[in-house]
This record gives sequence, structure tokens and C-alpha cells, in this order.
Amino acid sequence: MTKVFLGSILTALAFVAIPIVTGMNGGQEVDPAAVFKTFVTIVGAVVAFGLAINVLLFSSEQKFISQKRNDIRQITASHNKQIKELKKQYTDERKLNQGMSASALKKKFSNRYNYVWKNYNTERRNYHEAWLKAHPSLRIIRSFWGWVVILGFIGAVYSCSYSIDNDEAGTSPTAETAWNAENIPMPHLEDATRYVVNPDNVLTENTVQQLDRIFKKMDDSLQIESVVIVVNHIQNDDPFRMAQDVGNKYGVGRGDRGLMIVVGYQDHSINMSPGRSLEADLTDVECYQLQQRYAVPAFKAQQPDSAMIYLAEGVYALLEGKEMPVMSEQRSPEDEDDWILLYMGFFSLWFILAAILEYRHEWLGAYASMALISNPFLETTSTFVSTGGYRGRSSGGFGGGFGGGFGGGSFGGGSFGGGGATSRW
Repeated sequence: MTKVFLGSILTALAFVAIPIVTGMNGGQEVDPAAVFKTFVTIVGAVVAFGLAINVLLFSSEQKFISQKRNDIRQITASHNKQIKELKKQYTDERKLNQGMSASALKKKFSNRYNYVWKNYNTERRNYHEAWLKAHPSLRIIRSFWGWVVILGFIGAVYSCSYSIDNDEAGTSPTAETAWNAENIPMPHLEDATRYVVNPDNVLTENTVQQLDRIFKKMDDSLQIESVVIVVNHIQNDDPFRMAQDVGNKYGVGRGDRGLMIVVGYQDHSINMSPGRSLEADLTDVECYQLQQRYAVPAFKAQQPDSAMIYLAEGVYALLEGKEMPVMSEQRSPEDEDDWILLYMGFFSLWFILAAILEYRHEWLGAYASMALISNPFLETTSTFVSTGGYRGRSSGGFGGGFGGGFGGGSFGGGSFGGGGATSRW
């Protein structure tokens, strides 16, 4: 059983260790959401393991915890009875008025109360220690759940803060690189579901994921293969040349139905270049109108996430023949709020789990089912007494990402003939 306990603690430590290791990832860029997902996966496994142990080994021993609560209640009730007797004696002596001042009489009975309080805590503590020695297996599972709750909470705080910090840091450039077709990375070649190239972290990771979903849907439903490049600086400040070079080098587009979108954020430029066979469906005029309607206003407002999300939705709606999105206000990625709600939901469920486990196993050591009556003989309303400490209830001590299932992709061999439009702001 000791080995099971030690193994469980090591597993619980993974709550903190694995998200940290995931976050480090050899210094490479990490999807912030993947850290939290890794953590949640481990949490689920450890909690499921603990619940299975509860059912298999400790379900029949719950009666011993119930018996302990009843015994503690009796100990508390016995000492509360003594305190009530003291209150009655105090009232009787005040009526007799034997020449002792009210202050001195209160002090006398306060000392008697302190004596009862001391005996109560000693008896309760001795009982609890004896109970733990008599039930070592329950002591083990109690400690296990205590560590699970504490380390799980620490791991959740780290995972959430890692995701939020990295999302907020998404607009900060990593280097002043002038990108071109030769040095730009192409994540689609490693993961067929990735269409966005964001090496300077101009966009947040949540935005990148949302754009990947939009362009994946466009690829599946319309057979239009896209590459979206968002960087700070483009070589020679020529987004059109880069779009043509990248599109032709990698053959973006099946049957020449490809789409290149290249943004130089700090160069204040954007180009949209459709493949040869897509030019009839997405004309140069339409490319320019989409840029002016969605991208340029948001880029001017320094909202690159909003610019790219609206632009992607506008392109998809136009090609599908659907109603165009209305850009009523600048927008952050929609799933950012979803992640905040997810974090809040996780913490709420974790606190509920902690409360249930505390009641079932009392991992906090809060084993007093009843509180001792507070000292009724104090001169003031202070919660402290002269001997130090509180005289009310006392308590004991504290007992990856989405890419795993996807393979690398390849482009369809498309070509670009010079169509499209470029805008600046």
C-alpha cells in the first residue's frame, strides 16, 4: 500500500511537471492551449485512478469515517455541556454578588473556560491520532487526495497563466527578420491542418487556430488551398512578389485553385493573390475590396487579430455566395473568451471536487463536526483571548495541442499568374 501511495504522489507531481516540460519544449514555440490540455488530460487520469482505488479498496471503510464524526460530535457535545454549566454557575454567582467585581468574575470563569477548551483539544487530538493509527489505509487515501487537490490547483494556475501570458504576448515581434520565399517556414508541410504562417507572433495562437479552422473548411468544401503569411517585415517590402514566389515554389492550390495572403504588419502592407483558376471567382477588384473593407481598418486600429479573422470570414463568405460579415466593431478571437470560460469552469469543478473529498476523506484534517462554544466570558468582542489563539472552531494541519493525429501535408501543384491586389495603410 505504501508503494501505491508513493506512486500516486509521483503521478500527482506530474500535474505541475508535465505542463512545465510542455511549456519548455526545448525552447520552441508551444501552443499555449496545448499546455492546459495536457494538464487536463493528466488530471483526468489521476482523478480516475483515485476514484477507482476508492471504489476497489476503500468503499467499505467509509463507515469508519462516519463513526469518527459521531465520536467527535460526542466529545464536542460533552465539553459544550461543561461550558453551559459554567455559564449557569457564572449567572448564579453574579446574583449572589459576593463582593467580586464583574471584571474579576469574568476573568475567573474565562480561565475555567480556557481549561475546558484545552482539555477538549487534547482529547480530540488524541482521538484523531489514535484513529489514524488504527486505520492506516484510510490515512493513505486521505493524504493522496490532499496532494491531488493541492498540486492540481497549482498546476491549473500555472497552465492557465502560461496560456494567458503567451496569448497576450502574441503581438510582440521575436526578431527583425525580412522574410522571403526562401526563409519562410511552411507548417502545412508538417501538419496538413495548418495554413497560417506566423513566425513573428503578430497574431495570437488562438487567432492562428481559428484561421486554420476557417481555411481548412474552405479547403474541404471549396477545394481552395490557402497559405496565409503574417510577418512584421517582407524582403524589399514587396508582399506581391513574396506571394507569387511562395505560391509558385510550393505549388499552392489544387488545379491552380490556390490563395496566397501575405501581410507585412510593420511594413503596413497586404497582398491577396488567387491562383490562375481562382482568378475568375476571386477577382482583383474583389481582393482589393475585401482588404479595404475588413483588413485595412483593423490594421490601422492595431488590431491584427480582428483584421485577419474578418478577412478570412469575408473571403469564405464571398466564395460560398453567403452573406458577408458586418464589421461593426474590432474583434478579438472568439475562442479566447471560450478559453476563459473553460478555465473558470475547471476551477469551479475543482473546488467542488475538493469540497466533496474534504467531506468524504477530511484531507484538510478539519475533523471537528461540531464547534466548541466560543468563550462567553470575554470582556470585549475580540476573537482573541489573553492566553493567545482563537477560542472557536479549530482545525488540524494539512494532512498537445491538436497536432497529435495529423500528418504532414503537401500542396496541390498550383501556380500563380500575377492576379490579386495589394493595399497599404
